[in-house]
Amino acid sequence: MSSSAERTLVLAVDYDNDLQKAGLSTPIIGYDNCMEAAQKYVLMYPSDADSNTLFTALKIYRELKEEGIDAEISFVAGDEKGGSKAGLALKKQVETVINYTGSTSAILVVDSAEDEAVTPVIASLIKIVGVEKVVVEQMRGVEETYVLFGRYLRKAIEEPRFARFFLGLPGALIITYVALSISPYSGYAWSITLALLGLALVLKGFGITDSIASWWRTSPITKVSLTLSILATVLTLTMLYSSLYSRGFSLDVISIATYIRDVMPYALVAIIPIIAGKMAYRFLKKSFKVWREFITFAVLGVAYQFSMNMSKIILTADTDDLREILRLFNENYLLQTLALYIAILMTLSVVFYAIEKEVI
Repeated sequence: MSSSAERTLVLAVDYDNDLQKAGLSTPIIGYDNCMEAAQKYVLMYPSDADSNTLFTALKIYRELKEEGIDAEISFVAGDEKGGSKAGLALKKQVETVINYTGSTSAILVVDSAEDEAVTPVIASLIKIVGVEKVVVEQMRGVEETYVLFGRYLRKAIEEPRFARFFLGLPGALIITYVALSISPYSGYAWSITLALLGLALVLKGFGITDSIASWWRTSPITKVSLTLSILATVLTLTMLYSSLYSRGFSLDVISIATYIRDVMPYALVAIIPIIAGKMAYRFLKKSFKVWREFITFAVLGVAYQFSMNMSKIILTADTDDLREILRLFNENYLLQTLALYIAILMTLSVVFYAIEKEVI
């Protein structure tokens, strides 16, 4: 298709690729093709929010054409798993659409904050002159509330990326609780189950699971390092529990020093494979950013040495008097040495960062 000097692209974005449920393959380009696709989708899923998005995009396109603006329209979709996979799919499709239509600017049509989150991805490819967020009006009666709840419940069950969290996680927790209930550790069943639930919510809430999944796919090196780190983490938690149990779960100063002495070596072993894997990956790519892993190793070394020296002083003195402990820290120049190392590492970080910016 020939391009013109200025052409506006009306882009309907389906982040989780619901369009594939209707057998539609994206990108879909051109008014006639988009109208046919929208009609097919709305006949199959008339109450779905994406139906409103598609027809809103068609309406905006027609309005632009009536105003004499050179415009084109396209439907693009991400991936049902969401996350980085959806972003990459959308980026590839938008590049295809831009090259085909010769568009110079775009109006995005979205129906959720999730769809809207891809704006930076598309903005890196084409100038965005507007974002139209489609909000479906709902009556507030009790009956409509139940219908809406049922619709989202079905979405949580049928779509894999939601089902993993809303069905998979509760299922795993139930199995864990039942297994602990019939074991000698039945007294800890609720505590362990709630702890696992809290951990899952933290990992999901802060996007850690997505980051780990993305990192896992980076290279075989990261897979090996992550596996070793997970195994070492399990060993670390086991040693922590053993140390806590040996002191009766006490939280006095001497007990805390004992926990640090017993667990720190294992914790260090759990962290090292991750950093080493990332360092090897950057080294093979000949990336100057490998200095960050060297600094991280140095920070870990300082933290490990400080923690072990601190616990050694406390356990040798065998006292929980804070004044006496601080006096011993001062005599051994513990805090002063820590401050010196921190200053050196911060200086090195600033220097390397400045060099990195010039290199890049």
